[in-house]
Amino acid sequence: MSLEILKKRIQTTTDLKEIVSTMKSLSSASVGQYEKALVSLYQYGQTVKAGFNGLTRADFFTYQPMKIRNNPNVLAVVIGSDNGLVGRFNRDLMSFTEQTLNELHPNGEKHILAIGKRIGLLAPLYHLHSEGMYPLSNSVKEISIISGIILTKIHELIAKKHIDVVYLFFNQKQGNTAFISDYLQVIPLPSEQFGNVKKEKWQGRMAPLITASKDELFQALVREYLVVVLAHALTASLASEHYTRMLHMQEAERNIDDSLSAFNLEYQQLRQNQITDELIDIVSGSEQINKQKNQSTLDFLQKTG
Repeated sequence: MSLEILKKRIQTTTDLKEIVSTMKSLSSASVGQYEKALVSLYQYGQTVKAGFNGLTRADFFTYQPMKIRNNPNVLAVVIGSDNGLVGRFNRDLMSFTEQTLNELHPNGEKHILAIGKRIGLLAPLYHLHSEGMYPLSNSVKEISIISGIILTKIHELIAKKHIDVVYLFFNQKQGNTAFISDYLQVIPLPSEQFGNVKKEKWQGRMAPLITASKDELFQALVREYLVVVLAHALTASLASEHYTRMLHMQEAERNIDDSLSAFNLEYQQLRQNQITDELIDIVSGSEQINKQKNQSTLDFLQKTG
């Protein structure tokens, strides 16, 4: 390899390192904002849960969890990514979704609603009926809007496809682990979560006074709960996605540094060899010139002698 080609390769690799470093910084900053959003969503979720708690304390209201029939029609809302550079983020999630649904409902009809272009492209590879694909937004402000759109689509599919059960499947960051795949039943409301909500201690000094219609209040609380759950899953997935991308960029940065070190070492060796060859040529030329001068002097002395 010539010095010129090697020099261009070093410059190209250096430019690539700058791009990778920028992507790593952006992903790192994004993880921070999504984790802050998760804290806010958790706090709002506790408020919604307190609303259920207050409603169940009313004598006129009793929560009865819906029973799931045998061989139900199932809808899986799978939240993946729009962008790449995340390794097996989407593929592992789809494998987890297929395996979990087959374990929970081996004989039920299974449908999938893909959230994220990458996860949508994988859907045909699995034995699930795709009911559409929605893009994701990296803006925290857009998450609640996307949640509302998804919720509307879920209601449409429940009526159109006679869906009995709806699950959310998503990846989430856990400690230093980039992502683990998880799922949550959202429809019917999980009995283990809402069946015992009345047993939880009320934080106020007296029971709440409820003047609204119990059905309207319950439906409003359910809508808020579903929006919070969807927003939480979307935010957790985005945080996990960016953390995964950040780790991949760190690994790429290390590989680029190793390549640059190897290129620079090779460049120095080639340059040193070139300098050595040039010096040898100079010394050889100088010796040849001196030899010619000495020979000319000797010839002159012989002629004059």
